[in-house]
Amino acid sequence: MKNKLSIITVLFALILTGCAKENLEKEAEPKMITVSVAMTSPEDDDATRVSLTPDSKTPQGLILKWETTDKLMLCFEYNTNYYHVDAPIVPASISANGKTADFTFAIPYQIPSGATFNLYVVYQKTNTDNADGGYFRSNTKIYELEKREKDCITLDKLNSTGKGGISRPMLYFSKKNITNTENPAIGPITLMHAGWIMAIHFKNNTSAQINLPQFIAFGKDNLNWVLNGDYPVATTSFDFSSNTFSSSSSSRGWLYLNINEESSSPLYGGKLAAGASTVFYRWVAINDTSIPTLNGEIWIGSWTYKITQNMLPARTIEYGKTYHVYTTWDGKNFSRTAPY
Repeated sequence: MKNKLSIITVLFALILTGCAKENLEKEAEPKMITVSVAMTSPEDDDATRVSLTPDSKTPQGLILKWETTDKLMLCFEYNTNYYHVDAPIVPASISANGKTADFTFAIPYQIPSGATFNLYVVYQKTNTDNADGGYFRSNTKIYELEKREKDCITLDKLNSTGKGGISRPMLYFSKKNITNTENPAIGPITLMHAGWIMAIHFKNNTSAQINLPQFIAFGKDNLNWVLNGDYPVATTSFDFSSNTFSSSSSSRGWLYLNINEESSSPLYGGKLAAGASTVFYRWVAINDTSIPTLNGEIWIGSWTYKITQNMLPARTIEYGKTYHVYTTWDGKNFSRTAPY
């Protein structure tokens, strides 16, 4: 999925200050930019969405819509300095189909007219907790992602704190050598996906209601494939110098989903009826689109543990897509199956 942005308005004004005509001064207001965001998506459910909003017309709940609380996070690079600015959405500008909206921001006053600068843009749903990621690191072009992505396994349900639970894809854009003119050539802009989504379908093949699993995980101990596996909880960063992820964790072999282990999961305390199924959505940050063969692990019931060797075959993925994995639990075996 690509988001095509075009600059639609540039406002630049001068205000006059001072009390006497002979002492008249001019001061420049911040240069305000309005960005119109147009979103397109394929008809099927194979593309991740900017905002993952469920809808009765889409079985997997994946549709493309801007939401009234969305914003873009911007980093301006000028000389050796970095200036960070948020570009809030204009709620009234969201179109009827939810696929276009305007965002506004000011070019930092520290960048003189006629100077050139580099621009880096991030979109990620944030939880407004400045101690928990979701911002550019001070005086850098390194973006620190939201932490505890393992808790974000739904499309529409927040946990008890209201700060996690919904899958949070990251999209980005960069452009260099922009001249700060009256009408700077920032657009057109295309946001690119930095990861993909794994949709894990889970079916209760027992004859009775069960508690949802405490954890599900995919990986192997000797691998180094995922940068936001989240066990232990660590900081995942995206560096615009190389457009790659890094992680403070030494464990990068497993992708975890916290489903029913602690209250930070939005599904804590959940149950699943006999024969019923549900879907967990996990956004995955990677630097390599070649995914190795992965084992599957489950913790369920009274912490019953089961590992399935080589459960997911190796494959190549595309950034920005959703890949579906169908699984079952029969009381003894955690299995991958055909779609159901």
